Amino acid sequence: MLNLKNLLSLSVACTAITLSACAISPDAPEVASKPAPISAPNTDVTGAASLTVTINNIETQQGNISAALFDEAGYKGGPQVSGMNADVTGDSVVLNFADLPAGEYGIKLFHDVNGNGEMDTNPFGIPTEPYAFSNSAVGMMGPAKWDDAKFTVQAGDNSHAITFR
Repeated sequence: MLNLKNLLSLSVACTAITLSACAISPDAPEVASKPAPISAPNTDVTGAASLTVTINNIETQQGNISAALFDEAGYKGGPQVSGMNADVTGDSVVLNFADLPAGEYGIKLFHDVNGNGEMDTNPFGIPTEPYAFSNSAVGMMGPAKWDDAKFTVQAGDNSHAITFR
C-alpha cells in the first residue's frame, strides 16, 4: 500500500532517474564547445542554429556539469538531441550547442560534484547533487514540466541562462 512517504520517495526517485539520464558517457568529450552527436534531431523545423547556455550560481567549484538538450518527445522520456559535460572551474559554466534545427528545446542538467559520472542520491532516491532545468524551472515531486522548461531556438545565434537554486 502506498502512503504519502512512499509516494514522495517514489516520485523523487523518478526525478533522480530522469536527471541521471543527463549523464554523458565517460568517453564523451569534456570540452563544452563540442556536443555529443545528435541522436534524435528535431526534423520538423528547418534552420541552422547555435545555442549558448550559461549556467550560473554554481556553489562548488569542482567536478563537472552534465547537460542534456531535448526536444519535446525526448524531454518526456525519449533520447536527447545533444549532450555534453563541462568542467567546473568557477561559479558559472558556458555550454555551446551548434548545428541545431530551429525549434523548441528543454535542458536537464546536474552538477556532478564528485566527478563519478552519476547523479548521486540518498537511500530514498533524493538527489544529493545540484540539478536544474531550462528557464530555471522547478519540478514538483519530479522533473520540471515541459511547458515550464521549454524555450525557443531560432535560426542563428541564441542564448539561454539557467540558475541553480
